[in-house]
Formats: sequence, C-alpha cells, structure tokens
Amino acid sequence: MLENLDNRSYAMLFRIRRAARYHNHRRRFYAGWNTVTVASTAVLATSAAGALLGELPDWLDWVPIAAAFVVGALAALDLAVGTNRRADLHADLARRYTLLERHFAHDRSLSNDEFQEVFRERLGVEASEPPILRLLDATCHFEVLRSLGGNPAKHPSIAPWRRLLMHWFSQTSFARSLPAGGKPLDSTPAVES
Repeated sequence: MLENLDNRSYAMLFRIRRAARYHNHRRRFYAGWNTVTVASTAVLATSAAGALLGELPDWLDWVPIAAAFVVGALAALDLAVGTNRRADLHADLARRYTLLERHFAHDRSLSNDEFQEVFRERLGVEASEPPILRLLDATCHFEVLRSLGGNPAKHPSIAPWRRLLMHWFSQTSFARSLPAGGKPLDSTPAVES
C-alpha cells in the first residue's frame, strides 16, 4: 500500500500512525496506573478492616492506621491525577487518529483537496492533545519505522531507566539527540525505494 503514496501522503500517514501509537501507549499507562491503585486500595482497605476487627499485639496497633492512611493517599492521588479521565482522553485521541487513516484506504496518494481535508482534521485532533512527551514520541517513531519494515539494528537503544521515566518526563534534549534514519525526529522519513 505505501509504495503507491507520494512523499507528502506518506509523511502524513506516518505522523497519524505515530500519534495513534503514542496515545495508545498513554492510555495503557493511565489504565494500568488506575488498575494498580484500585487493587492496592482494595487490599489495603481489607487489611486495615481486618486489623481493626482482629486482635493485634500492642506493638502492631499502628498497622490499621498506616493502611488506612496509604489507602487514602492512593485514592487521593488517583483522583487528583484523574487516571480514568486521562485514559479516556488518550483512547479518544487514538481513535480519532486511527479514523484519519481511512483517507488512505484507497491505496493512492492524496489529492490536494484530500490532503488539505486530512491536514485540517489532524490539526483539530492536535488542538485537543495534552503536551507531548518527547521521548515517548520518539519511541513511537521507531515503532512505526519497525512496523513498516525498518531495520531495528539502525534504531538507537534507549536506557531502561529512560524508558521507565518516559511517561513521567519529556526528556526533550535526549529525544532530540536520537538519530531517526538520517532525519531529525521532528520530521518524518521519506518513502524508501
């Protein structure tokens, strides 16, 4: 399919696929955070209730209070961050980007009018996006390249600690330093022949 696209259409499709991957990663992150929080609060609340109802030695009388405090702190943090709301937002953004791919289903380059329509729709989706985390975006860039048959050996390795923090911090200067097949990460690669 991609061999029939001109560079402009290919670049647009690449950006759309990268954005859809990005928002799916963010959705999974927030959904996972929410799941861990709910499971933790359920276990700790049960432990606190059991400790209050059971007989504890005097030296363990702090356990129900500590468990109740942790339950409250986890629930407050989850509420403040709004993990459910953020997961829903990123799910919606991923869906909207995926729907933009329908313009490429005809296996040909976009006409000027079609390109302008897709461009306007993409700008509309981008307007509702929260700030982009650059290292995660760069990771999605390499994932799309791999999915299109790119050589994984040419893609840089990212330290595990950076991967662990990429959902928390943008790491912009590091992300911009990554090579992207001879192109800067802010641009999209041209069609390879």
